[in-house]
Amino acid sequence: MSKTSETGNRCESSVKVGILHSLSGTMAIGEVSLKDAELMAIAEINAAGGVLGKPIEPVIEDGASSATEFAQKARQLIQQDQVVTIFGGWSSASRKAVLPVLEEFNAQLWYPVEYEGLESSPHIFYTGICPNQQVEPALSWAIANKGKRIYLIGSNYVFPRTINKIIRAHLKQQVGEIVGEEYILLGDQDFRDVIPRIKASQADLVFNTLNGDSNIAFYQQYREAGITAADLPILAVSVAEDEVRRIGEAATGHYATWSYFQSVNRPQNQEFVKNFQARYGKNRVTSDPIEAAYTQVYLWKQSVEKAGTFDVDQVRKAAYNQTFEAPGGLVRIEANNHICKTCRIGEILPNGQFKIVWETPEAIAPLPWLGIETLRENVSAVAIEMLGEVSQAIQYSCQMEEKSRQLEMAMAEVKATNERLESTQAELVASETRFRELRSRVELLKRRLSSQIQTSLNIDTILKTAVSEIRNLLSIDRCQFLWYNTECNPPNYEPSQEARDPLQSPDGINNPLAEIPALGKALQQLQLLQLDDVITDRQLDPQSRDLLQVGSIRSLLAVAVQTHSGQKGALVCLHGSSSHPWTESEVELIQDVSIQIAIAIDQAKLYDQSCITATAANAQAAKLKTALHELKQTQAKLIQTEKISSLGSLVAGVAHEINNPVNFIYGNLSYATKYLQELMQLLGLYEKYYGEPPAEILAYREEIELDYLLEDLPQMISSMRVGAERIGELARSLRNFSRADTGELKVTDIHEGLKSTLLILHHRLKANPYCGAIATIEQFGELPLVECYPSQLNQVFMNAIGNAIDALEEMTGKWNTSNADEGNGNHLMNGDRLGKPSASEPGEMSLSDQDLSQSPLPVYQLPLPTIWIRTEVVRDEAVAIRVADNGPGMTSEVREQLFEAFFTTKPEGKGTGLGLSISYQIVVERHGGSISCISEPGRGTEFRIVIPIRQGGKVRASDPASDAIPSLMGGGS
Repeated sequence: MSKTSETGNRCESSVKVGILHSLSGTMAIGEVSLKDAELMAIAEINAAGGVLGKPIEPVIEDGASSATEFAQKARQLIQQDQVVTIFGGWSSASRKAVLPVLEEFNAQLWYPVEYEGLESSPHIFYTGICPNQQVEPALSWAIANKGKRIYLIGSNYVFPRTINKIIRAHLKQQVGEIVGEEYILLGDQDFRDVIPRIKASQADLVFNTLNGDSNIAFYQQYREAGITAADLPILAVSVAEDEVRRIGEAATGHYATWSYFQSVNRPQNQEFVKNFQARYGKNRVTSDPIEAAYTQVYLWKQSVEKAGTFDVDQVRKAAYNQTFEAPGGLVRIEANNHICKTCRIGEILPNGQFKIVWETPEAIAPLPWLGIETLRENVSAVAIEMLGEVSQAIQYSCQMEEKSRQLEMAMAEVKATNERLESTQAELVASETRFRELRSRVELLKRRLSSQIQTSLNIDTILKTAVSEIRNLLSIDRCQFLWYNTECNPPNYEPSQEARDPLQSPDGINNPLAEIPALGKALQQLQLLQLDDVITDRQLDPQSRDLLQVGSIRSLLAVAVQTHSGQKGALVCLHGSSSHPWTESEVELIQDVSIQIAIAIDQAKLYDQSCITATAANAQAAKLKTALHELKQTQAKLIQTEKISSLGSLVAGVAHEINNPVNFIYGNLSYATKYLQELMQLLGLYEKYYGEPPAEILAYREEIELDYLLEDLPQMISSMRVGAERIGELARSLRNFSRADTGELKVTDIHEGLKSTLLILHHRLKANPYCGAIATIEQFGELPLVECYPSQLNQVFMNAIGNAIDALEEMTGKWNTSNADEGNGNHLMNGDRLGKPSASEPGEMSLSDQDLSQSPLPVYQLPLPTIWIRTEVVRDEAVAIRVADNGPGMTSEVREQLFEAFFTTKPEGKGTGLGLSISYQIVVERHGGSISCISEPGRGTEFRIVIPIRQGGKVRASDPASDAIPSLMGGGS
C-alpha cells in the first residue's frame, strides 16, 4: 500500500515511525481500530510540538492477516523507510514472525495486545496483558462464580493453544475439569458441528480464545442454536467493544476479561473516549487493545525524551520504569519489557458496552514466565530457555498444520486442473466424434431406427418411434403412419401415430390420403407418392392441388407398407411452412423404414402368438413350482427330523454318561470333606501333643508347604463341588433339550426350554476373536403351562437365539467396549444388573455395571452386543416369546425369503437354510401359532413367536392382540 502521513506533507526534520497492522483479512476486524488509536496519539503529540522538536510521520503498512506478510512489511519499514520504531501486531503468529527481523536490525516493536506469555524479548515492549494479568484471575473468578466444568474453544494458532495449556494446568490445581477443546482455523465461519458438542457437554462456562471475525459467526450461531448466556455463558479474552459492535445482540449477557473497558469511570478515560469519537465518529467504541495502542505511543514519546535521542538502545534503557496515566489507570514499564496493569471482567450489555462485574484491587505485576522469574536465583537459565521453547514449539506445530493444509489445497488444485485438462481433451474428442457422426447422420439414423423397431415387439411403440425419428431427422412439420382398413366401405386409410411440430397450427388436412381420395388411390397403384411442391407438381389435378394448399401442405412423401400377414399401411411425411424437395437419400430412408415397419408388424404378430403359448406354459410352471415347493418342505422335514432324532439320541447318551460319574463325584464329596476335616484335626492334635517332631518330618513339612495345603484343600473341595453342580445342570439341560416327545403333546413350562437353550449356548456368549461377550436380557413374564411339543419348540428357540448370536458376531469392530477382550457373557434376569456376578459364573465380569434391562433405549441402540428375550401372555389365549438383538439387521428383500426352505445368507458350510423354515412349520403348522420377523438394516432384528396356550385354537399373524405387542426394536410394531 502507499505510505501515508497524518501530518500532511513530509518535512525533512520529521521522524518516521512504522504502523503495521492487518487492514485486510480476518484480523482486520480488530486491528484497523488499533491503527486509528495510534494515529490519534501521534496527531495529539504533533499538535503539542512533536518529539524532541520533530513531528512524527507515520508510515502505514498492511500485514493482511498473514504472518509472512508481517515479516516482509517489517523488513520494508526498517530497511527502506528507515523508521525509528514500529507500533503494531495483534496475533502471536504475526509477532513471532516479526521478531527475527527486529533482532537482525536491532529494531523495536511496541505490541499492544494480550498474548500467551513465555516470551520476553528486549526488541519488543509488550503493552498488552500477559496470562497472569488476564487469564489466571479470570479463570479463578469463573470457577468461583460459574463452575468448574470448562469448554475451551479457540483459533488454531500459538496464542489460544498456549493459553489453553495454562488453563488446563490451573484447572487441575483447582480441581476443575476440561469437558471439551476445539480449535478453528483463523477466519473460519462455520460452527454448526462445534456448537452441538458444546451444548451436549454440560459445561458451566465456555472459555473463548477465538480471534478475528470468526467471533461474529460463533456468537450469532451460538444464539441461533438456542443457547443463552443464562444457560451457558461465554468468557472471552479477545472480544472487546469493537468486536461486540460487529457481533450485535448475540453477545449480550456474555463476558470478557481485559485490563480496560470503555465503561471505566475515570476522567482520563472519559476524555479519551470523547476525543476518539470526535475524531472517528460517535458510533465508534474504544477497547483494551485500542487503549494499549494509544498508550504505547505516549510511552515511546516519554522514553525518547528521557533518552534525548531516537537511538534504539538508548530509548530502550530509558523506557524502563516509565509511567503513564492511561485511560484505564496508571501503567508502568517493568524490567521484563511488560506493563503493570489491572485485570477487569465485564458483562456485555445490550448497548454493546460492558458492565464491570469484578476487578483486582490493584495493578498486577507482569509474569510472562508463569512466575518462574520470581525464583530466578533458584532456577537455571536452561529451564527458562526450555520454557521459552514451549510457545515456539506450538507455533511451529501450527505452521506445520497450516503448510499441510496448504499442500492439500495445492494438491486439490492440481487434481482439479488435471480434471479440467482431461475434460477439455474429452470435449475435443467428443467434438471430433460429433463431426464424424454428422457426416454419416442419415446412415446412423437408419441403423438406430432399424434397431429400435426390431427390438420392440409393441406395434404402437414401433410406429411412434418411427414417425418421431423421421420428423426430427428430416426437419419437417409432420410425419404419420396410417392403417389401410379394408373392412370399411369403401376401404380407406385411418390414422394411427403422428409426430407433429408443436409450433404448427392444428388447422388444415389431418389425413390427406383419406380426405383426398385421389392420393390414396395413387399410392395403392404406385406404392410411392412424392410431391416436392404441390404448387408446381404436374401429377396433381387442380382440385387436389387446391385442397392441399388450403390444408397447409406444400410437400408430401408417402410410402406404402405391405406385410406378409396381409396388413397394409402408409408412412406419410408432410411439410407446409415451405416447399421441401425430397432428396434421393430421404426417399430411400422412408422406403427402408417402411420395410422395417412391415417386418416389425410381422414380429409383433408372432409375439402375440408366443404370449398365448407362454401364458399356458407359465400356468403349468406354476403348478410344477408348487409341487417342487411341497417336495422341498417334505425333504426338509425328513432331513431335520432325522438330524434332530440322531442328535437327540447322541445328546441324551452324552448327558447320561456325564451324569453317572458326576453323581459319583458329587455324592462322595461330602465324605471326602468330612475325612479331610478329620485328618486335619488329627494333624492338629499331633502338633499339640508332639510339638517337636524329628528333623525329617520338619523338612518334609517344609517341602510340601503343609500350612498352605491345609488352607487351600478345603477351597479346592468347594471348587470341585461347584464344578460338579455345574456339570450336573448342563447334563439335565441336555436331557431336557433332547427328550423324544415329538409324537405327543405335553403341558410344559416354556421358560424351562428357554433356560436350557441358553445354558447349551452359553459357550457362544463368551468373548471370542469375532465378538466381545454377549449380554442377554431375560425378561420372563408370569406364564401358565403351555400345551405343546417341547423338544420341537426347543429347536425353534435354538434357531432364533443361534441366529441372533451369528448376527452379533458379524458386527466385528463395532463393539469398542471393555467386554471386547474378555468376559463370559451376562444373563440379566428381571431386575438383574449388568456386570453382577452370578452363582453359575463366579468372578468379576468385564462389562460395565449398567442396567440395560431398564434402559429407555431400543435394543439396537444399546452400547453392548445384546440379546433381549421377553415372554408374556397375550389376551389369556396365547404366549408370546420375543428374541431381539442389536446386530446388523436385514433388508426387506431378505425378510421376505426368511422362512423359505434352503434360503440362507450365511457362508457355504455354515448354514443349511432349513432352520427357520423348519421353525416356521413347527410354530405355524404344528402348533397353530405365528412367527414373524421385524428388522431394518442397522437397527437389529426381532423374532416374535406366538403359541396358543391350549392346542385347538389358532393364532393369526394379523391378530390385533399379537400386533399390539410393543416392539423391542423401538417404535410400534
